[in-house]
Amino acid sequence: MSARRRAGPTRRSVLAGSLAAGFIGALPARAQSGGRWMVRIADGGTGTPISPLIYGSNEIGTMDGGEPSAQLDRAAGVTARRLGGNLMTTYNWVNNAANSGKDYHQANGPFLLDALGIDRPQWGKPARLIETMHETSLAMGAKSLVTVPLAGYVAADFDGPVPPEASAPSPRFVPTRWDPGAKAGDPVVPAVADIPQLLARLVARYGGADSERGIHAYALDNEPGLWAETHPRVVTAKPTIRAFLERSLAAARAIKRADPAARVFGPVSWGASEMVSFQDAPDWNDYRQHGSFLAAYLDAFRTASEQDGIRLLDALDVHWYPYSNRGDLFRSEDPALAEALLQAPRSLTEAGFREDSWVVRALADGGSDREVGLPLLPSLRRIADHVFPGTDLAVTEFNYGGAGQIASGLALADVLGRFGQQGVSFATHWGSLDGTLGDAYRLFRTTDATGRRFGDRSHGLTVEGTPDVVAYASTFETGQPGLQLIVINKSEAMATVDLRFEAREEPDCLSVHGFDAANPGTTALTEIPIHVDGGLQVLLPARSARRYSFA
Repeated sequence: MSARRRAGPTRRSVLAGSLAAGFIGALPARAQSGGRWMVRIADGGTGTPISPLIYGSNEIGTMDGGEPSAQLDRAAGVTARRLGGNLMTTYNWVNNAANSGKDYHQANGPFLLDALGIDRPQWGKPARLIETMHETSLAMGAKSLVTVPLAGYVAADFDGPVPPEASAPSPRFVPTRWDPGAKAGDPVVPAVADIPQLLARLVARYGGADSERGIHAYALDNEPGLWAETHPRVVTAKPTIRAFLERSLAAARAIKRADPAARVFGPVSWGASEMVSFQDAPDWNDYRQHGSFLAAYLDAFRTASEQDGIRLLDALDVHWYPYSNRGDLFRSEDPALAEALLQAPRSLTEAGFREDSWVVRALADGGSDREVGLPLLPSLRRIADHVFPGTDLAVTEFNYGGAGQIASGLALADVLGRFGQQGVSFATHWGSLDGTLGDAYRLFRTTDATGRRFGDRSHGLTVEGTPDVVAYASTFETGQPGLQLIVINKSEAMATVDLRFEAREEPDCLSVHGFDAANPGTTALTEIPIHVDGGLQVLLPARSARRYSFA
């Protein structure tokens, strides 16, 4: 995560009810106030895979205040966790120090150690931060994504603010090294952050990524197009695409040497302007013919992978935060921005939808195979398939409002549904999964009456009516019977929703879970669909989400 970098939108620094029992059957559906929708579910085929790793979160400890993020992750049932953000760009694994950059007085300090509650006697243990995060992930059955530094220097001490005259290279920083050299058991040299040695130590301790306890993946730093702004004591001029590509390829090769099964994620771009031109990099004109920075990045990795005979990039990794001309949506709990939050997920997938923000002007308007455009996820999929086929999509930071507003939970649930529908392979939310945000995850991750969660095969469906109602359907790859259906009502009025199934004729509903203003935690509900007009019908309270488990 980072503060924004332009004279434009910014996001804040990380440091600074339900219907009563039996009500659905109590009144004729057509007598209810509010709109009416038809959902047609194409449940007859095998569907498409839903990655289990889209229900992820970022490890931020207590940076949000309140309970540690890991505790909330466990309660939300997360499947993947990322150690990333601005602080990891300057994290020194040798002493666990980091430089906060623009986020907090350009200071070197124990910020990550404090946030994760690591005892002071362990601060000096090499890689203690990474070990703590990963062991917490293992304890809850989640996969870990660990960020590795590419900016050139990391913090040397815990001694507070770094003045401009002490910018790297200086005694306040140590250089990173990516060349092969030291082994896991060799002495650790404090004068350099030897990243291949770190990787070797992690593999020696936990095994490779293909083992039960290994680290799943490594991210090639964080939001590099912003380094000169977010970390000016380390990166004193805007980075070039050429230099960044060289560092990225060297790092990817080192990761694959250390752990061939580990997945590599990059370039971890912050948003639209970095995806398009690497934040208008000094040498953008040298790469403009590729159509976008992301296309140039993928092309460099494709070429190098073909030369090396090994895939060097596994996932195209981006961050995506919604914006609105109405106000700042990041962690917003402002009721005046509720509607903007609820509409924001549409930019991910809906052709023809144009959000009310600067992003529309920054991205291409069309279906180019190399240009980044809206809707975002199909655009990224086209670029990856065209330039480097076989590359997965990852969204490792996103936030759709604060935990105290029901609209945030509904928007987040909508986003998770779209990730599954679009085949995203890995996704991690930025911000503690408290309140309605945790409810959004539990909507997918809570087990039903038969012990099942939302399924692992996505099925197409159509919603006839306004965009105020969205729905997502799934079945199970393992051959388990049944269908899971999530329906979200974003409107401020009750919604009457008719359900029609391609293969099932009025299936039995085994259980219902959901949340809304009257049910502030995702919970089992006594509501049941009613049989009507050759199908089923459900009534959703204003601004509510439901998951129906069908036989």
